[in-house]
Amino acid sequence: MRLSCAEAARIVSGAVVGPPDLRLTGAEVDSRRVRPGDLFVALRGARSDGHAFVADAIEVATAALVRFDAELDPIPPDRALIRVEDPLEAYWKLAARVRADAGWRVAAVTGSVGKTTTKNMLASLLDPAFTVGATTGNRNSTLGLPAEMLSQPAGVEVFVAEAGMSRAGELDTIGALIAPQLVLYTRIAPVHTEFFADLEAVARAKAELIPHLDPAGTLVVNADDPLQRAFPAATSAAVLRYGAADADAEICDLEDRGLLGTRFTLRLPSGRARVDLALAGRHQAENLLAAATAAAVFGIGADGVAAVAPRLEPAPRRGRVHTLAAGVTLVDDSYNASPVAMRRLLELLAVAPGRRVAVLGEMFELGERSAEAHREVGRAAASACDLLVATGGAAAGELAAAARDAGLEPGSVHHVADAEAAAELLARVLEPADVVLIKGSRGVGLDRTVDALLGREAA
Repeated sequence: MRLSCAEAARIVSGAVVGPPDLRLTGAEVDSRRVRPGDLFVALRGARSDGHAFVADAIEVATAALVRFDAELDPIPPDRALIRVEDPLEAYWKLAARVRADAGWRVAAVTGSVGKTTTKNMLASLLDPAFTVGATTGNRNSTLGLPAEMLSQPAGVEVFVAEAGMSRAGELDTIGALIAPQLVLYTRIAPVHTEFFADLEAVARAKAELIPHLDPAGTLVVNADDPLQRAFPAATSAAVLRYGAADADAEICDLEDRGLLGTRFTLRLPSGRARVDLALAGRHQAENLLAAATAAAVFGIGADGVAAVAPRLEPAPRRGRVHTLAAGVTLVDDSYNASPVAMRRLLELLAVAPGRRVAVLGEMFELGERSAEAHREVGRAAASACDLLVATGGAAAGELAAAARDAGLEPGSVHHVADAEAAAELLARVLEPADVVLIKGSRGVGLDRTVDALLGREAA
């Protein structure tokens, strides 16, 4: 965004209090993250009202977007307020306008698993040929994504946007904001099922992006996912399918090298190439296939993918491999978890050499499926690891019990209450050359367990 306060106010039908010519270069909804040039957007949430933080935010931010009727302390003379009826609606309207004026080609990445990794891969594949902007971290919601849009630098040609949701209607809102030329689906899986009646309802919510896809654009779907079979019929845009032998793109002759990654032949519509991928796990090869299929729409061929692939790294807390003292290998996938993602990482652990240790945290937002989903993961863990540390409350207890019932020795199964207890246990029981996988939902905080093993405080 490169707007004056006056220009921003005109777009959102607001009124400026303070210098109207102050320049805005970004936006933020979290007062702790604001930077000079930002527009702090004061939103009313379930637990707090952003208007209570305007005074603190505007010490750094250039201006704040606030309600007309909000009673606020006087602001510094070199700061401004933009008063509107509804800050959230104004925020979305501003983001949509900036997106339209910027003229970006927008590639949206959604699905249930692998979104962030696939988004990062796609941005990296496009980077040699375009000036690429992309969402960062977990900024994929109706609140975080507009801030990313409004904070992009000048000159971006392609904007790669991760689009997430936990409830129906959210991707419809995001689709209207980003107006994508490409929509890429990773696999749809049982995530956020607390808020949906069944997996088909999750798929319907994921499909809310499709009506917003440019008819001249491209829909990229996973041909191996039955929940996506109906998606092409919902658009007149071009369709590319990946992941099956009869699809437009597939992986052939895959060599699984465990923690060293995979080697495979990548087949795209434009040709083939042999690819070396250092990211561990077959699921990472599938993520790269998805990203490569989308990159092909922008003219990136298989050789271009092969040139970039060896340099790809997982995002923090999403499968990074660390070597500890005494040759212990730590796989940090502590960022989040779902049943499908848990099983995928356990498959990776199962082929690792040495004693295999799984530290698995509870999976949240599974609703009525929670107990059975944790039991399924427990059964998978029984055949994948030699030592299990289930971390959290009753659901983690279900996971541990299922592992014992599936044949894992009772003395090799531990149930601990929290991340700190997991770290203390590991400090006592780890042996040289162990391979340790750590994965759980974000709320369990297993990043603290990882950082204790790495010898640093959690950020």
